[in-house]
Amino acid sequence: MQSIKTIQRFLLASTLLGCISATAGTEAPIDTAVDEVPASNATGLLVGRFSGETPWDRAWSGFTLYKNEDNQVVQEFTLKGRLQVQSIYGETNYDSFNTSDFKDAGNDESVWGNDVEARRARLGFKSKWFQNWKLEGMINVDTDGKDGDGSTSLYKDIYDLYLSYAPSDILNASAGKSKVRFGREQEISSNEILTFERSLMSNTLFPGELTGAWVNGKGFREYWLYELGIYGSDRVREFSSFDQGVVVLGKIGYDYSSQAGMDTAVVSLHYMHNSDPGFADIRDKDYTPGTSPSFTDSIALTNDMTSGRFGLTTELLYGFGFDGFAKQNGANVRIDQSDVIALSVIPSYYIADGLQLVGRVQVAASSDPDDLRVPARYERLAVKSKKVNDDERGNTYLSAYLGLNYYIYGHKLKIMNGMEYSHMGGGDYKGITYMTGLRFNF
Repeated sequence: MQSIKTIQRFLLASTLLGCISATAGTEAPIDTAVDEVPASNATGLLVGRFSGETPWDRAWSGFTLYKNEDNQVVQEFTLKGRLQVQSIYGETNYDSFNTSDFKDAGNDESVWGNDVEARRARLGFKSKWFQNWKLEGMINVDTDGKDGDGSTSLYKDIYDLYLSYAPSDILNASAGKSKVRFGREQEISSNEILTFERSLMSNTLFPGELTGAWVNGKGFREYWLYELGIYGSDRVREFSSFDQGVVVLGKIGYDYSSQAGMDTAVVSLHYMHNSDPGFADIRDKDYTPGTSPSFTDSIALTNDMTSGRFGLTTELLYGFGFDGFAKQNGANVRIDQSDVIALSVIPSYYIADGLQLVGRVQVAASSDPDDLRVPARYERLAVKSKKVNDDERGNTYLSAYLGLNYYIYGHKLKIMNGMEYSHMGGGDYKGITYMTGLRFNF
């Protein structure tokens, strides 16, 4: 509780400081000194000046409290948030399932009524200080407003909170808590992913939101980009105490869009090392962490390109499995995970302005039987018996997704519809899931 109060005070102090600096920056200059800021240069809610060419632009600019690149103290202070709601229905060779089944599976706090899931609800801010410093963060909002002890709170956990020194595109050095973006699907924010859910292997290899330090940049020798980071491997409600293992992530990429004559085109290689695969530890009754991936090392080779109405993302993933014991909630648990490999292809095409057709095919395989498992969201809802539980595991996996996205205001406000077929070979799972939802962010 003390750490939560400290974080709340810190966020409040940052907001007040931003407001004070912004207000000071809009005062009329008392002389003609060069470092004085004319009021006409500032925009934002606090100064009553909204930016943008369209009504949508001006409406969304209201979330910017203050922005002025000429202010020597604070250049920007903007509120951030996202709300993503959706509903699902699925059928398998065993049974059907829907959002109410997801609620009954222990997710009642994120389901409104029986049919609408609040998939993501986050609130935070981003700010820029002294030209080269950035401070931003978001919390996950507890959508039912209740803690485990019955008290009322909208705070669930810190999604991310970090400080960056960014003097140029080539150099950005950061420290704090952040999502570890291994692979192209994880690099793309949930605000902008084209499918409802990321693919099976992208989520299987994902280590979570971790505390650490990282450096990244783009435009090195014009075409190259890179990232290198080291993180505490424990997934916690707030910040790591660094008493467990580490996750190391390295990336190198090349932007070949100009050579290929495309709008965007980047190929990249990612490498991730996990010193404590399979680790999990519940330290807070109001926060249940995910388990660290059961892989010692992971590699991703990605290619992402767009040209006019067409887009294509291709990703090859490989995870080196772990055989040994992992600490999980104080107990040593046997882990026997073999190597896995997966290929994902995600094409997209705008069939009309604001209307986008999206597909995805993923093929995955493991070295040993039963080392793959159908996704928790939402295929595992079909589990009705021990026999089905056995059949949801296998050594080959195939999924095919087809979706239609309608952009009301770009990725900031859109309606998504999709369906995905999946089959687990070596088991006996076959099913199709239908999804519809609304995604909003600012």
